[in-house]
Amino acid sequence: MTSHMPAMEARIREIYDELTDIETRLADVILAAPGEVATHTAAELSALAGISPATTTRFFRRLGYDTHEQARRQARDTQRSGSPLYLQKLQTQNTEMDKLIQSHLENEVANLSHTYKALDIKALPEIVKKMASARRLAFVGYRHSQPIATSFYRNLLAIRSDLYLLPAPGDTLAEILGGFGPQDMVVCVGLRRRVPQLAAVMEALTKMGVSVLYISDVIVGKPGKFAKWIIRCQTQGSMMFDSNAAVSAVVNLLYSLVGREIAETRSNHLEKVERMHEVLRELE
Repeated sequence: MTSHMPAMEARIREIYDELTDIETRLADVILAAPGEVATHTAAELSALAGISPATTTRFFRRLGYDTHEQARRQARDTQRSGSPLYLQKLQTQNTEMDKLIQSHLENEVANLSHTYKALDIKALPEIVKKMASARRLAFVGYRHSQPIATSFYRNLLAIRSDLYLLPAPGDTLAEILGGFGPQDMVVCVGLRRRVPQLAAVMEALTKMGVSVLYISDVIVGKPGKFAKWIIRCQTQGSMMFDSNAAVSAVVNLLYSLVGREIAETRSNHLEKVERMHEVLRELE
């Protein structure tokens, strides 16, 4: 399978010093934006590098691919995984900034619109009630998913107790989640380029009877099999990086709804927290 093959850019760098001047032109084009291989034909790549299609065909064979199409499939797989290196594109020097900004804005708006339209209105109240009433509530996020989990945790911390942000420094997940059960809930954030451990954690929690909410991009991957609820967010970026606008907006919606739910139960946790802030003089 292509996913187990050495990365294209690694192959190029391994033989770069041995390339002819003509081959170096194509190598430089690919190294500048490897994702172009996923979207361009061999003829188009040849035109970008200013070389002949025959040279391009020989170049990919020299890299160890049977055909350009095999290299293209590998590049597509890597691009779908969310690698920023494969999402960047060759840019012309005279790209107008206002057009880039407008394109970026339109992309963010489209992501927000599509994500909100796809929300399960029937499941949302159930999710909110469980988050408000769960005995213990934990948030799990790795890598670039952790800031989203942190935002969720930080905003709910003022209105309810028994919250956990994981993984925590110095702790294992088992030490915190080992005592969780049906009365508890875990929110897992898993945007693409997920770590394999996320699926293992969610599988273990499901077997323990814990309610799991999974916030993901549109391709939920293996962890989706172990979630009670799934919220899919559009994360397609207009340039090199994925967009988190829709993810952040949905998270804001959820903790706002949870806050409203808790307020209706007349919980005095927020009042206690504010009094403690005053006693400790922690905030201006």
